Amino acid sequence: MEYEFTKYIETFDKNERMIKLKYNHSLRVKDNCINIAKSEKLDNEQIELAKVIGLLHDYGRFAQWEKHHTFKDYSSFDHADYGVQKLFDENEIEKYWAYKKDYKIIYDAIKNHNKYSLPEDIGESALMSKIVRDADKLDILYLYTVGELTFKNEGEITKEIETVFYNHKQIKNQKMISKADWILWALALVYDLNFNYSYKYLKENKIIEKIYEKIKNKTNLQKYFDEINIYINKKLEVIKC
Repeated sequence: MEYEFTKYIETFDKNERMIKLKYNHSLRVKDNCINIAKSEKLDNEQIELAKVIGLLHDYGRFAQWEKHHTFKDYSSFDHADYGVQKLFDENEIEKYWAYKKDYKIIYDAIKNHNKYSLPEDIGESALMSKIVRDADKLDILYLYTVGELTFKNEGEITKEIETVFYNHKQIKNQKMISKADWILWALALVYDLNFNYSYKYLKENKIIEKIYEKIKNKTNLQKYFDEINIYINKKLEVIKC
């Protein structure tokens, strides 16, 4: 599985920083998927299924960067839609997973990993879709802690963005106006997490605190970090109960 994925990445320029970033991101999301699946006490076959979905979730990102030099879906193409098209229309999925009975779940999970919310009719694909969505968000937040992704927090938080944030909803990235809005966008990823493992990961690895350390203008932004920490702590209290 990993061997075939590495061969695929080698068709792109591996010296390109953003290709490397997405390759390493894919490996970590794969590991996050495994950890979430294990925490939910799934069987070995389901763990392997979560693993392949995590590995392949950003399959379309590499061509997106090569063709458009951006990871903004709204100014290029939807990388998840492109990824499933390449995997399934060109039968590349067969290199990674032999059990065709699982293809719909893999397709749905990859296609929907970047969408604002899951379709109401997601059905049997819901569990794996939620696993990869959590795994992806956890690594995006991690990338901010190590400086692979950075904030330019100039400007004021847009009122509409602030309202969505305090309503504990994800923020649609097309709505971003100021550069500072992106900080709330990243923090609000927490509101869409599904599993106990994810909240424990944030707390144990001090992810929110490490992001706070990276930003400028801490005074104006502290209240938003406080809100997220309160939210995470409440989730963890429920877990303890």
